[in-house]
Amino acid sequence: MNPVKLIKETVNFFRHIYQNRYLIFELTKRDFKQKYAANIMGLAWAILDPLAMMMIFWLIFGLGFRTGKNTGVPFVAYLISGLTAYMFFQGTLSQATGSIKSYSFLLKKVNFRVSILPIVKILSELVLHLIVMAIVIIIIILNGVYPTIYWLQTAYYIFASSMLLLGLSWFTSSVNLFFPDISNIVGIILRFFFYLTPIFWDPSMFPEKYLLILKLNPMYYIVTGYRDSLLHARPFWEQWELTIYYWAVTGVALLVGILVFSRLKPHFADVA
Repeated sequence: MNPVKLIKETVNFFRHIYQNRYLIFELTKRDFKQKYAANIMGLAWAILDPLAMMMIFWLIFGLGFRTGKNTGVPFVAYLISGLTAYMFFQGTLSQATGSIKSYSFLLKKVNFRVSILPIVKILSELVLHLIVMAIVIIIIILNGVYPTIYWLQTAYYIFASSMLLLGLSWFTSSVNLFFPDISNIVGIILRFFFYLTPIFWDPSMFPEKYLLILKLNPMYYIVTGYRDSLLHARPFWEQWELTIYYWAVTGVALLVGILVFSRLKPHFADVA
């Protein structure tokens, strides 16, 4: 696909998203209700599961191994702010990878824009993320870290994470119809990057030459961004090099996602 055609395809993708915004809202509401709101315990467990994981990591690394002494903030606040950011990314990409397959009954509808399905999953998981974030903020305040104007920056980092998720999920959800094993591959990659992201370790532990390699992980930017906003009162423009790098990676992910999705879309109904 030549650059001009790719740009037109990209513009069309986002134009159709805007045109179908009300449909996206209704499908998101339906998806969230099916998974959580229709079952009170289902929503409760969806919230308790990440909180339980945070507690386990805090007990192991905060009390057991006595790590986190150099973070400058209570370790529980340091841990849950980073873990919340990564778990949103991990859970959303896993869900969005199977989004087209889970709505396969809609693929043969002539006027239905299949490209909105990963967005529905992203927004549905975002609702849950905001609920968990509210609980995390309460825990952070109880540990002596109080609100600043920089807390509003978390909205930017949520948006940044969602845009990367959008590009990746357009790619993985379309490939998943033809190669179902990609769901397992995504799971393995996400677990691998979990340990390469500064969730329960402090970046200052590493020499600068190794830290530069770790910063190539896009989730480094998001996780440290959550902490800069919630714990350290740092503006996002202080990391301008990482910001440029992150959005370059996100731009590539969006373009590749759109290109692969467009190429495979005519065959969706045949394999669903």
